[in-house]
Formats: sequence, C-alpha cells, structure tokens
Amino acid sequence: MASNDDDLLAGITELAPRLLTTMEAFEQVQRNMHPSRLDQLAEFISPFSADLTQAFDTFQALDFPEHIAKFGQHLTEATTYSLRACDGIINSGGDTLAAMKAMRAQTRAQEKLYPTANILTPISQYFLELPQRDDQGLLEKLNVDRPGEKIGILNADNERDTRGGFSLYIPEYLDSSQTAPLVIALHGGTGHGRDFMWSWLREARTRGFMLLSPTSQQDTWSLMGEELDLPVLLRMVEFVAKDFALDRQHILLTGMSDGGTYTLLAGLQEESPFTHLAPFSGVLHPEISMNGDIKYARDRNIYLVHGTHDWMFPIETAYMAQAELEAAGANLTFRPIEELSHTYARTENPAVLDWFLG
Repeated sequence: MASNDDDLLAGITELAPRLLTTMEAFEQVQRNMHPSRLDQLAEFISPFSADLTQAFDTFQALDFPEHIAKFGQHLTEATTYSLRACDGIINSGGDTLAAMKAMRAQTRAQEKLYPTANILTPISQYFLELPQRDDQGLLEKLNVDRPGEKIGILNADNERDTRGGFSLYIPEYLDSSQTAPLVIALHGGTGHGRDFMWSWLREARTRGFMLLSPTSQQDTWSLMGEELDLPVLLRMVEFVAKDFALDRQHILLTGMSDGGTYTLLAGLQEESPFTHLAPFSGVLHPEISMNGDIKYARDRNIYLVHGTHDWMFPIETAYMAQAELEAAGANLTFRPIEELSHTYARTENPAVLDWFLG
C-alpha cells in the first residue's frame, strides 16, 4: 500500500534539508582535504552523516506512488552516494586513496540529485552560487520547461567505464540566438569528466555560460609521449560551436592537477583557440620551455592557482611557473591559497569567472 500524502511530505521534508546540509558540509571536507587531516575531517563529518542516516531510515520505509516514484528514486540514490562519501572519510583509517574515492561518491550524489532541482526549490538553490540562491527571477528561468531542446546535462560517450567522451552543460534558460562563453574543465589524473563537471556546474547554471567537461583518452592527459588529447579537444570546441552560439572571445581552458598541467601544455600553442587559461594545482611542463612554446605565453591571460600546503606539487613549483610566465610576458594573475592542499580550490571559481568574464 502506498504511503499517504502526509507521510510522504513528512519524509521528504525530513530528508531533503539534511541531505543538502550534509553535501554542503562535505564540500568543506573536500576544501580541507590533506592526508594529515583525515582524522579531523572524519570527526567533522560524522554528526552530519548520523543525522542524515536517521532521516534516511524513515524515508526508505515510504512507498512512493507510481507518478512520483522516479523522484523518490533520485533522492534515494543521491542519499546513498552522499552517505557513501561520508563513510569513505569516517572509515578511511588515514588511507588517502579511500578519501579520494569518497570525493567521487560525492559527485555521484550531485549527479543523482540534479534531476530533482526543478521539483524542489531548495535543491535548485543548492545548484546555484550562494549570493544568487534567493534570486527569484533566476529560479523561475531555470524552472521553464523547454522540451526537445538541447539544454541541461548532455553526455556523449562519457559513461564512467569509457574514456575519450565528454559531458556538456547548457544552462536551461540559455538564449540560443545569443553568443555564450565556454568553460572547458579538465579533470586530474585517473579522473573522469563526468565527475569533474560538478566542480563548475553551479557557476555555469548561475552565470549562464556553457560548460564542457571532457574525459582524457587514457588514464590522464597527454603529458608524455604521443599527443592524443589536443586534437580531440579542438574537435569538441567545434562541436559546441556547430550547435550553439559560441563566444570565441571567451573560451576558458582550466583544470586540476594533471588537468592544470595540461591546461598550460595545450593552451600555450600558436593557434590555440583558448582565450584564457586557469591551471589549478598543476605545474609548468618542462616541454613548454624546451620546445620554445613558452613564447606563446606573451599577452596570454593566465590565472594560476596553487595551495601553499600542496603535498603533491609543492608551492615552490608554482613560484617557478610564475617567474617563467611573467618573464615570457603573460598577463598573469597568481593566487597562492593559504593552507590549501592538493585539492580543488572550488571557492576560487567566482574570482576566476570575474576575471574571465570581466
């Protein structure tokens, strides 16, 4: 027998805010991720996980009628992944690999939750930048039904067991007759575009730019040996331009770790279509100087982000990159982030976009 409406409303009202609060808290875990802090992060996230588990136990006992069964399934799957992310931190035992898997579970939670954004306003607000969450005009624009149009999240050969595809986000309210900027976000080593897209979707949805999140041809980008990724990236840009009005004066290539390193390697080319480069927590690849491509940094708009506590690529590598890029004549903005480890500086996105979009 289906649960009555009062039970369903109570269960959803109990679960949804706890899920969103836990996911917001997990973003703080990601921001402060460092092998030496795992015990502290486990202590921080544990109360959120316990509170969410309690609400989820009640929610799972509900029987959703057929017309809203899909909605109940999305909430169930999102909560399952969110709790899995929390468990990955709580039970990591100091294992950095387990913590990284927890980060990926968090992206799955966002992916499962997003289809409900046009049903519950608090969920729609979660997928917006904080200053715009009470913008009623924006919320209304996002809630307009446009059947048959290429909007929202589009995946092209980008299942997580495949390489070389891409995920594309087109804001639901985008006016196809007006040109729009494009942000191309490159994942880190062994990562996947379908996961890394969520590092930028909130900003794309708020500000109305197109977001392309490709997956490397192999486990990471073409940093050594044969160049496999750049020709594909260039074709992806033209694919977007064919179907959508692309503002070619505003194409940002950005990435994290190996994706940051490859941002500079791919972006410092003579015929590069990328107007702005924003590498996060990467390095200036030695090949750029060795083959003379450093000269293409002249007058190039570059926003370099690096954490002072980066344990994989120490901050000194960023200071070296700063010196080389400035000597080559780049229009460089350098942002050393205090106490940031080798993790994505999501809170820097708004500043990068203010710089990129003017």
